[in-house]
Amino acid sequence: MFWGTPLTFVNARVVAPGGRLARTLRVRRGRIDGVDVAPDRDDTVVDAGGACVFPGLVNAHDHLELNAQPRLKWRDRYDNVREWIDDFQPRFDSPELAVNRPETLDDRVWIGGLKNLLAGTTTVCHHNPLHPVLRRAFPVRVVRAYGFSHSLQIDGARVPLSFRQTPAAWPWLIHAAEGVDGEARREIETLRASGCLAANTVIVHGVGLDEAGRDAMLAAGAGLVWCPSSNAFLFGATADVRAFDDADRLALGSDSRLSGEGDLLDELRAAYATRQLSPQGLSRIVTEGAGRLLRLPSAGRLVPGAPADLVVLQAAAADPFEVLVSASRRDVRLTMIGGAPQVAVPELAPVFRATRTACEPARLDGAPRLVARWLARRVARLRLQEPGFEVGR
Repeated sequence: MFWGTPLTFVNARVVAPGGRLARTLRVRRGRIDGVDVAPDRDDTVVDAGGACVFPGLVNAHDHLELNAQPRLKWRDRYDNVREWIDDFQPRFDSPELAVNRPETLDDRVWIGGLKNLLAGTTTVCHHNPLHPVLRRAFPVRVVRAYGFSHSLQIDGARVPLSFRQTPAAWPWLIHAAEGVDGEARREIETLRASGCLAANTVIVHGVGLDEAGRDAMLAAGAGLVWCPSSNAFLFGATADVRAFDDADRLALGSDSRLSGEGDLLDELRAAYATRQLSPQGLSRIVTEGAGRLLRLPSAGRLVPGAPADLVVLQAAAADPFEVLVSASRRDVRLTMIGGAPQVAVPELAPVFRATRTACEPARLDGAPRLVARWLARRVARLRLQEPGFEVGR
């Protein structure tokens, strides 16, 4: 691959590991080449205009194929996710769920990828099998090395086998304690008793966790993926995540649009509204903290040698972390994966030229964008559409 000329972003607020702020970032041959370094003579210099440069965001939980329909529920509030699942059973042939046909799977998965990319997410953990479409060119990186069960309700006796078959170096994910009743609360003890609570266990949701459940998870070294907007929609409550944050065993997930607010930026705003974590703490759990939990050593970190996965956000506040937790996808000025720009505002066209990345015009929520040509051409062939996103406009 011909990489073009190195890029140096200047006049930026670059978020380095540990929350340290830098002023410049150099990208060369698809990787981070330096932080707080001066541009070389032959670099393409990009004036960020005070914008905030974050590592590409890491979405620790999404069902990529379930993002092409609106939120759905049939009761004001559920006590347990089992009730929500039961409400789907007589409705699978209803117009509300008509889009979820087998023949639309590839397009639906692509909609999930676009949803994430447009919000500055560069890596996603998909909680389902790696469909063939995910093994080809795709809008975002998708975690490959993982094991999972859906839940104790659905997988039952197969859960321990799934855990045992997952290498200890991989995360093993399961929906658990997804509800506010005793049944949800007891699931952590069930997992512990069946040998499924270990350092690579990652519980998704954990709404029903009590002190004993949290203590058991933390003693085992297990982690939690927090999905507050999905939890609030279904149960009117969410997990108390502060102990997991203190132990650096916490990440954030958007879930799917079937129950979640939308994308990972929406989820950050929902998480901030709970006032459990600071803006800087929330930044950590969608970058380097998520990378650690998912066993992805290079994800969520702007350090020399790491892939140049990054997102540039319009600065709407003095504190870059407050910028992140208040941002929407209209504030995303550039998303880059592996040193190649994927989506950007027209003012950053020099990034496409410097990296020899062909691009096409597009519009996002009514605002002009440039999109990598390979991406635009694939989107143009989709039978489904990502709301608010149009190519060739």
